[in-house]
Amino acid sequence: MTMTKIVVLLAKILCALNFTLLPSLTFAQQFPNKPIEINVWASAGGGTDTTNRLIAKAMEKDIGQSILVSNRTGGGGNVAMNYVLSKPHDGHTWLGASEQMQVVAVMGLHTTKTKDWRWYMVAGAPAVISVKPESPYKTLDDLVNAARNNPGKINITHCALGCVWHAKAIGLANASKTKLNYVPYGGSAPAMVAVLSGDGDAVISSLSEQTEYIKGGKLRPLAMVETAALDFPGYGRIPAVGEKYPDIAKMPARTWLGFAIPADTPKPVIDKIDSAFVKAIKDPIVLSSLANMNASLIGAYGDESMKILSSMESAVSWALFEVGAAKISPDSIGIPKP
Repeated sequence: MTMTKIVVLLAKILCALNFTLLPSLTFAQQFPNKPIEINVWASAGGGTDTTNRLIAKAMEKDIGQSILVSNRTGGGGNVAMNYVLSKPHDGHTWLGASEQMQVVAVMGLHTTKTKDWRWYMVAGAPAVISVKPESPYKTLDDLVNAARNNPGKINITHCALGCVWHAKAIGLANASKTKLNYVPYGGSAPAMVAVLSGDGDAVISSLSEQTEYIKGGKLRPLAMVETAALDFPGYGRIPAVGEKYPDIAKMPARTWLGFAIPADTPKPVIDKIDSAFVKAIKDPIVLSSLANMNASLIGAYGDESMKILSSMESAVSWALFEVGAAKISPDSIGIPKP
């Protein structure tokens, strides 16, 4: 091959590379070129909704565009997930997510699994079971005894089927050897309202979601649905289910709140979202707001969040399947046993 031909060949290769790289680079430079939308799977007023509105406001400062929050409830997360996946995977459409997304596959609610998304974990909070102030159940023992005397008659409200609070309710029933009636709602906010209106006997949700209700005297906590008690400022000590029923630890469910984007989003776009997220979780307003909500910062993304949530998907999916709450065997859809 002559030197001239070699030069021509190299020129063609360089030209092809430029055409290959140019769209990606141009796309990254243009992102975001319109407002970003976070589509929250749960109802307005709950922890997922509140946390996404908080982080959206903080991320706007660095990302250079408005970040709008919409609630797309239904199907235990299916509606919001399908909506996000139906849009171009260009970084402009996010999923307002929580631990619910780690069980949608085993519950038969969606075909995607943890590996199909990129996760941004903002915060989490422990679970608490509460009643309205005038409830006849003054302690957890009162509720448990009523459930034993009236199997399947005590209504426990919570978020969608398979969600972390549903799992916690199942864990409570198993640990206390009772039969409870599980009543799902589109999110924690309507589940709490149901108890206030008399449509449920007790609600299980996060402490952060119940904080203002407890402070305002609208809900009275019976116990943390955890292994450790908690001192609530202005209220006092809230005992733990695990103090009397240690088997609550056998349901390895934990909450997290944040957002996700499709895993195949272009890397230059991911890099911009990552950068804005890292700055936002250090924002003093975000940190003080989380503290006021009795929520703890997680701040995980990328490989770290994938490791955490893949482990959670495995543990909770198998736990739900083994107690008969999940419709699909985790093994049949490639979720390994922990």
